[in-house]
Amino acid sequence: MPDRPVLVARLAVESDTERVVELRAESERWLAERGIQQWTAKWDEIGREKIRRNIANRETWVFEADGEVAATVTLNTRPDLDFWDPDADGPALYLYKLLLARDRAGEGLGADIVNWSVDQAAQRGFPWLRLDVWKTNYGLQRYYLEQGFEHVRTVEVPGRDSGACFQRQAVPTRVENIVTASVQVER
Repeated sequence: MPDRPVLVARLAVESDTERVVELRAESERWLAERGIQQWTAKWDEIGREKIRRNIANRETWVFEADGEVAATVTLNTRPDLDFWDPDADGPALYLYKLLLARDRAGEGLGADIVNWSVDQAAQRGFPWLRLDVWKTNYGLQRYYLEQGFEHVRTVEVPGRDSGACFQRQAVPTRVENIVTASVQVER
């Protein structure tokens, strides 16, 4: 594996919206080429609105390499109530929409961002970093198991494709190649 580039993590701002949407569309095409029907065109406008809302709520982070946005992740405290029960499951930070530019695949950046997210959960005092993935995306489920997550359960909800629920204990986790920028104002 090549040396990992230094990533600068910063909260996304409104002007990052189109790049985050591009990363999602790029990931959608890559998945479709592999026969994985996830984030299809029916999701497009709903997805754009969710991305805009997450950015406005200061929940979406972008990761720049060499001055270009190479990845993004959304972290918030709102569980998908179809899959997680805050009373029974307890508090956690939730990871959504981890997207990496396809030309950066194979550099280990996804694992770095996962570890950075675990550290964010620990810094904020949460015991867990949680996520859910599509029930039929076994490759992604395997990836998160390899990243130290445990499978909690798979939930069947009519009309929902996601539902494979995973969590990883939130402990301080140093990520050498990610520098977190100070929180900035809208540009």
